[in-house]
Order: sequence, then C-alpha cells, then structure tokens
Amino acid sequence: MTMTTNTKTRVNRTVATAQAYPKFAFCSAITPADPEHYARLKAAGIDTASICLHLSGYSHYKFATIHTNLARQAGMKTHAFMVTDLTDIYTDVILFSRRFNQLGYTNGEKITIFISPNKRSTDREEKIIEMIDLISNYHDENYIDIALMKRDIDDCIIDLSKLPKLINLTIINCNAQLSGIAEAGTWVYTNDFEGETQLLAYDFYGFYTDEAGYQLSLVDTDYAVQKGDTWHSIARRHGIPLEDLLALNRAEKDDKLFAGQVVRIA
Repeated sequence: MTMTTNTKTRVNRTVATAQAYPKFAFCSAITPADPEHYARLKAAGIDTASICLHLSGYSHYKFATIHTNLARQAGMKTHAFMVTDLTDIYTDVILFSRRFNQLGYTNGEKITIFISPNKRSTDREEKIIEMIDLISNYHDENYIDIALMKRDIDDCIIDLSKLPKLINLTIINCNAQLSGIAEAGTWVYTNDFEGETQLLAYDFYGFYTDEAGYQLSLVDTDYAVQKGDTWHSIARRHGIPLEDLLALNRAEKDDKLFAGQVVRIA
C-alpha cells in the first residue's frame, strides 16, 4: 500500500513540474487580421497578445487599432510593442506613446521595445537605454521589455553586455531548438501558426502572461526540463542562485540540457 501511494505521489509531482511554459503572440501587420485567427489562438490556449502600435518610419500605424480590437474582442490580455530602427528614437517614443494612450492601454500592461536596427545607426546600446528612460517617465520600468534578434547579437550589432541586466529580455530566434541566449526571459520560437504567419513566444518567467506555469509544492525536489530551458532560466524561475543549482546537479553552466531531463531544484 505504501509503495502504491508513493508511486502515485511521484507521478503527480512529475506532471506538475513538467507543465509547459505559457505562450503568447506578438501581433502586427503580418498577423492575419480576422476574428477567426484570434479564435484559433484562443482555442490553442494562447490568451495573451502583444500588439504592435508603432513602426519606425510610419506616422500612423493603422494595424495597431485593428489588432488591438481583434485581440480584446477575443477576450485576450493585451500588451503593446513598437519596432524601432534606432534612427529617430524621440519620434518613435512620442508616436508610440500617443497610440498607447489613444487605444486605452494602461500602466499595468507591458511595453516591448523591439529593436530592428538600421546598420548605419551608431551608439545603439546608448539609444536603447535612452528609450527605456524616456518611456519610464510615464510607465513602470519593471514593465518594459527589450526584444532583440539572436542574429544581431551574434553579429555584434547589439552588445548585450551594455544593456540593463534586470529588464526582461526577449530573444527572437524562430524555428531554432533554443533561444540561444541564457538570459532570455522570453523566446520567440516560431513565425508560423497553423500555416499562417504569426510570431509565438514562450514566456519563461510569466512576464507577459503573469503565470509561473505551475506552483511547486513543499515536496518538489526535481524539475523536468522544458524546451528552451537553460540553467539560468531554471534558476530564476525557481528562485535559486545559479551557483547553487549547478552545485546541486554537479554541473557546469555550459553543460547542455535536453527536454525531459530531470534536474534537482532542492
């Protein structure tokens, strides 16, 4: 009888700790602008969308209104992002902020600065920091996210070490096996959904979705690795110093992880 009870407990605990990360959608002009698309996202369990409100070079980005309305009509939680090429950051912030207010976004929603740099732009990291400072004049800095293309980091177009460490970091690395950046709090893992163009992301820390994915019980001592996990993301998700997590597992920070692998967390 005791063995049966312990086995059942073990199975339940494994199911709890293996639950997948919450997902959400980045929606812009490339997203199908119809209610059916948003209904399919909802049916797939995607309840959160970040909507593009401004794109560098556009004085009025009409898709902001269209997709904000579609997402809200579908009952989704909405956040907002801009795409900037860093050429004229002041105009970008002004136009984005105007649309943010016009469309009824609030201080409780997340703002993402999606960086698509003009290669002639200089002092990129300084401009990103200045944009964060400008937006934080009216918005909680803890609710601001930076989104970077993995290839721009690899090509040294953006130096990650020069950006703030405590801000949420979104990495766009579509159709890869991993985000490729250990510090990523969010990973845009695909640009396809049911045969249509759509950016979908894993929300590792619940920054956008306000979900931890699951709650650990007092007896949880291990964790089943999910797609996209790194030692860094596991440590942060469970509130464990990275050094302690590595010591528990007799691991080095460069050791590879694979989905389904069980690691100790206590």
